[in-house]
This record gives sequence, structure tokens and C-alpha cells, in this order.
Amino acid sequence: CIQRLLDNYKTLFGKNPRQVSSPLEPGDHPELDTSELLPLHMIKIYQSMIGALQWVIQIGRFDISSAVGTLSRFRAAPRQGHMDRVQRIYGYLSR
Repeated sequence: CIQRLLDNYKTLFGKNPRQVSSPLEPGDHPELDTSELLPLHMIKIYQSMIGALQWVIQIGRFDISSAVGTLSRFRAAPRQGHMDRVQRIYGYLSR
């Protein structure tokens, strides 16, 4: 299940996610992000990635629920920093 998610990531970005030891940086505040807004085609990718992560939570990966819940609030107008954080969660799952 998670392997298919990671395969889709590699198809989208041309590489595997960088492995990390936590879903978000300690003390991170995505609501304060002021990076550029994502272009429309990337917003759709962001929304799809969030949806896939919500499905992963449903199958039992509760350790990412807080991070995914926080980032799902930005689905309508995500910024590059939010995408970077979603990619970090994928890196956490790849570990």
C-alpha cells in the first residue's frame, strides 16, 4: 500500500523522497508560511497527495495524522512550503 504511494511520488517528482525521522520539523508552524503560492497544476498534485495520506491514516498510520491534518487545511491555496512539508511526510513514510 505505502509502496504504491511512494511509486506515485517517484513518478511525479522523478526521485524518491528524502528519508527523515519525523513527519514535520519540531516546532514547525505551516500557518506562518509565506513562500510562493503553488501554480494550479501543482495545487491539484498537492490535493491528491493529501488525499492519499488521509487514506494511509485510515489504514493505520496514525503517527502522521496530526501533520496531515495540519497541512490539509491549506488544500485550497497551498504554498511551496506546504508542498515541501507534504514531501517530508512521504520521506517519513519511506523510512
